[in-house]
Amino acid sequence: MTTPTPWGFRVQIFPVPERVRAFELDPAMPSGALPIFGEYLDRLGRNTANQRLTSWPFVLLGVSQFFTGTGIALPVCLIAMFGFFGVSAICRGRARVPGSRLKREPFRRVDIAPDGLVSAGRTVGVRLPDGRWLRVRLDESFRLLLAGHRRVWLLGSGPKVFVGFPGVVAVRRARVHDEPPAGAVALPPAPWRSGSPRLDPVLGAHRRRIAAELAAGAAFMLVMAALSTWIRLDFPADDHGSRVVVAAFTACTVLALLGAFVTGLRAIASRRPLPADHWTELRAVLDGPVRMSRHGVARLSGLTMLADGRVVPFRLPKADPSMAANIAATGRLWVAGVPTPGAAKAGVPGYPVLGTVWLG
Repeated sequence: MTTPTPWGFRVQIFPVPERVRAFELDPAMPSGALPIFGEYLDRLGRNTANQRLTSWPFVLLGVSQFFTGTGIALPVCLIAMFGFFGVSAICRGRARVPGSRLKREPFRRVDIAPDGLVSAGRTVGVRLPDGRWLRVRLDESFRLLLAGHRRVWLLGSGPKVFVGFPGVVAVRRARVHDEPPAGAVALPPAPWRSGSPRLDPVLGAHRRRIAAELAAGAAFMLVMAALSTWIRLDFPADDHGSRVVVAAFTACTVLALLGAFVTGLRAIASRRPLPADHWTELRAVLDGPVRMSRHGVARLSGLTMLADGRVVPFRLPKADPSMAANIAATGRLWVAGVPTPGAAKAGVPGYPVLGTVWLG
């Protein structure tokens, strides 16, 4: 069918093909040398290492504050907050960042047999070619992804390995066992195809996971507001310098409450499915390599051609690395609905990949 666009011409919309091209890990080269993936791992590893290093000095500072007469709230909050950051960085690094030795090894592709995929809650079991079972904890979107695409990539050879997934840059740590998870039920092959962003089960589960993460962020900001209020009430404001500190924590409380409100609204919006009923596939030509920020966010831009041959620029200033990897690897840009000037939702049909693209 044809649909008019705000640029004054009509776009031909085709059904989603049976197999959408997507980024996949290449077993022919070391994992650390893979385009985008290797740089993403390096940035993620540096970020987690820096967070670990910068957190513990503040924990020690909090301990020292017990002896300075600044009350009990400030040292307790410093220890709790930066201790949490340090522990979470350690857990994130162990779960998602392979070691230097593994970055010199290639991935191994494993195709999942029809009866070789089981699930016990969040724990998914994959039967390996040697008869053993891979166990990995996954959220709903990745469970649906494996049920539809039935292949994974393994990095490492011991009982602890990292698992890669089709269309996704991130990896997860997993363990190899002799038996499947206790109480697991089989996950039969499921059709992944969906020509509608609104009805795409993988994308819907992915948006719910994003909403849960945003809700957790809003809750964390509320906790920060409560801690700032406690520090402000407990801090002895007996001189000018102390009153400045109290005023600073008052401002922190206000900012944390405002941030929690905005993040909560984003969480509510993310729980709603995308309104578009179709995908529009556009050809994409990058005008340079994908650039990764020091926080692991990708930036890319280029030109895209619409169905009538019109060429328009596009850019993704803050793209998920998986979104950038799919565009770079396939030369395709999938837009939810009809392309319009300005911001539009982009993704990959059947994959937990979502981003915002600016057209024009």
